[in-house]
Amino acid sequence: MKKIFYILLLFLAPVFSGLTQTTFPEFGKIDIAELRLNSCSFEADAQAMKLFDLQETEYEPNAFGDRIKTTKRVRIKIFSEKGYPFATIKIPYYSKRKNTKVTQLSGAVYNLDQNGNIQTQKLEEADFFTGKIMDRVGMINFTFPGLKPGSVIEYSYTLVEKQRLTIDNWLIQSELPSAFTSLQIIVPAFSSIKAVIFGTDSVSQKTEKFRQGIDKNRLIYYKENIVSFKAEPFMSSPKDYLLRMGFQFYPNGNGIAEGFSTASIWKMAGNMLLRSPGFNEQLTKVIPGTEKLVDTAIAMQYIPDRIRYVFRAVQKRFSEKTGQAIDAEDMNDAWKSRSGTSAEINMILLNLLRRADIKCHPVLVSTRNNGKVNTEFPNFGQFNGLNVLITDKGINYLLDASIKYQAYDAPPFNILNRQAFLLADNIQWIMVSDERPLLKQDTDVFGIVNEKGILEGSASIRYYDYAKSLALDSTLDEDNETRFYDKSTPGLKILTDKMENADSDEPLVHRLEFDYEPQVSGDFIFINPQLLSARKKNPFLRDKRKTDIDFGSNQEYRLNFQLEIPASLQVEHLPQNLVLRSSDSSLIFTSFVSANGANISYSQVLEIKKSIFRYDEYGSLFEFYKRIYTLMSEEIVLKKKK
Repeated sequence: MKKIFYILLLFLAPVFSGLTQTTFPEFGKIDIAELRLNSCSFEADAQAMKLFDLQETEYEPNAFGDRIKTTKRVRIKIFSEKGYPFATIKIPYYSKRKNTKVTQLSGAVYNLDQNGNIQTQKLEEADFFTGKIMDRVGMINFTFPGLKPGSVIEYSYTLVEKQRLTIDNWLIQSELPSAFTSLQIIVPAFSSIKAVIFGTDSVSQKTEKFRQGIDKNRLIYYKENIVSFKAEPFMSSPKDYLLRMGFQFYPNGNGIAEGFSTASIWKMAGNMLLRSPGFNEQLTKVIPGTEKLVDTAIAMQYIPDRIRYVFRAVQKRFSEKTGQAIDAEDMNDAWKSRSGTSAEINMILLNLLRRADIKCHPVLVSTRNNGKVNTEFPNFGQFNGLNVLITDKGINYLLDASIKYQAYDAPPFNILNRQAFLLADNIQWIMVSDERPLLKQDTDVFGIVNEKGILEGSASIRYYDYAKSLALDSTLDEDNETRFYDKSTPGLKILTDKMENADSDEPLVHRLEFDYEPQVSGDFIFINPQLLSARKKNPFLRDKRKTDIDFGSNQEYRLNFQLEIPASLQVEHLPQNLVLRSSDSSLIFTSFVSANGANISYSQVLEIKKSIFRYDEYGSLFEFYKRIYTLMSEEIVLKKKK
């Protein structure tokens, strides 16, 4: 598979990066003015900032294997304790077959002592920790000793990657403001690079020619005073909005892509991959140990049953995936070891489905966390996954067996509302969409208030489709914005907590028993029906917004709260009944409450019938959420009888 992508990248490889300024202080040397700096001149509330972020990336062709060498150097100013997290550095690298080496790793922290003298403490070899975050991906972690407000930290390293033709993204913007960031790309003069900027800002650039054994070009990109990027709740990937630069890199010149339209280049690339001998071999070869599985699937009369069976078999075979990828290297090894990348797992799925007489096709995807694909910028580097598409009697199944709790009959949550690249006889872009409320949760709560004022309760929470996946696998919640019940409610004590149907196709059922000590003021007891809900805080508090709202999918949340009170208490106040609807009916909130003697019944439904809202639609969404969270804060008020 490596060779296949090597061929494709000769004219489709992405290149991203930047670097320059006249002079910078040597590593280990610092001007006292940097240590006395107490704020960022163009972002006054910043807790830390990059003084500079420099990168040099060089493509080095070689008869024994091309390589990419990247040297990175970053200097960061820490203004306050809230800036300390930016002093924890993580450097991921691809570790398969020792093709990647991280060398010349250095770090230093600078401080002023009580007398105003500069103190420099360099990191030792033992301060750098190397580990494996997953198979084939290593990680170097380190932080800086003696950190305090006013510190300046600095680190640098060189990354050498053999047998590679691609250059990683250059993200110009980050969580930190940056006084200066730059990239140099050094390539042979016979190579060709075409640049594209993502974002609304501009980047300065120039080209220098020089000779070093052969004629070379140094492409220099740089920018000053870059404000930090601030994430907003329920936004799409930050990569969709960050200022960044991409490049189409042709190591041996413009290649066959020169003069063709964007659509033609995509189709040529797709056909090259689809019809390449190595790719076809992986689709048809027999993976040792899978013969019985395929025979069992073929014996099933109905196609949906075959799909479910093969999908579940592959899904259960791999308890954990090792990361997102579009390049499947060794399916035999992955099947035997029960460990593989998302591409290897789904290539195995594709292989088994085809051998089970199910017509299916590979699909290249970019997950929500990876960002949307720019279809006007043809390169495979924008993708980070390979999925499988089946169409049977008008029903589409888009499968990703690398997601542990993913249902076979719903498209993966992480690619919904995004374009994907279908590799079939008719190479084409497809939009992944589904109008069903696939993020759905029903909660039934029953409680009895005893004579001491304690609510003794039980709850049954049912999670459907994506809600089930997210509840079982927190790693799917890339934005950490989706939780389904709150254990930390003041006064709440969970007595029993168990789940049912985790490994079946049925909805996940979460059963709880709890005691709840409500707030009391004099003769009054306050009980909020939302006591178990994780949706107590309005995520949309700012009245203005810069990014689109991406809920992921249509959603539905139902709450049924039944309360029984003793004869010593009476109802003083109940939440109001109403139906709240947005102007286009894309958002609907309904609540109904009634009391009959000792029994109180409260029901609530929140429906989100449109998963994507443009940033210029935010005003109406902001007002809707402001209203419903006011309503959901209303409490049942009980009063002690005299």
